[in-house]
Amino acid sequence: MKVWTMLAAVLVVFSAGAVLLSETGSESEAADSEQTANYSITGDETSVKPSGELKFDMTFKEISSYTTLSISYTAKLTNSSGTTQSSAVSPSSGDMDNGEVVALTVTAPTTTGRYTLTVTWTESIDGGSDMTYTDSVDIKVVTPITLSATISNNGEVDINTTVYFFVDGEKIEDSATTLKVSPGSSSTISYKYYSSNLSHGQHSFYVATSDGSIVLEKSTFYYEDGNYDWLNYVMAIIFIIVIIAFIYVVRKPVKNYGKPKARR
Repeated sequence: MKVWTMLAAVLVVFSAGAVLLSETGSESEAADSEQTANYSITGDETSVKPSGELKFDMTFKEISSYTTLSISYTAKLTNSSGTTQSSAVSPSSGDMDNGEVVALTVTAPTTTGRYTLTVTWTESIDGGSDMTYTDSVDIKVVTPITLSATISNNGEVDINTTVYFFVDGEKIEDSATTLKVSPGSSSTISYKYYSSNLSHGQHSFYVATSDGSIVLEKSTFYYEDGNYDWLNYVMAIIFIIVIIAFIYVVRKPVKNYGKPKARR
């Protein structure tokens, strides 16, 4: 009888779980049926140097037709701990028209790391209850590479011109630097270079005037991608193995070899 009683109890629990899952699924389907809006955040870049800027477009469009419809939004940038970065997103809140595209400017913090841009839309329809929608984009803030060049003037006249850094043959427009070197002297110029498209490995740069006349011959630098997620995964696996080994050692039965023989 006890066995049949236990089986009956299991069947009751199973049936209750099935009903709960069925109700949850129905609620989920009902919620999905109410999701009649399209919304998104788009941008060309998601990686930036400290204090740099990123541009994003965000939009929200309600597909169904309503007599009255109001849409508002809030936008924030948070770090990996979930802390909101002050004044990092502009505009950080406001109202928008249905289908309108709003431009957002994200100013990167001075600290490198991984951040998240999150936009939450609140939609009020026909005076009813509000509905909220959320979308997010991961952003990476990385340390730029300092390119440095020392230029000597071996001629008899002053050098006074604007020069640019060229990386892998491409002119960096915002690297314009005024170079002034008197005869027999030298001057060192530098530029903090960053590009989200920079691949891991060796790269080259040189300094030249705007028309491409080379001032300093080509030099090389090495870029190491700062993505260490794989290392975190490896460390986590090692940690799990150590824990399993520790449990095995602790739970391993100790052999009983009997009491030691008494001394004669």
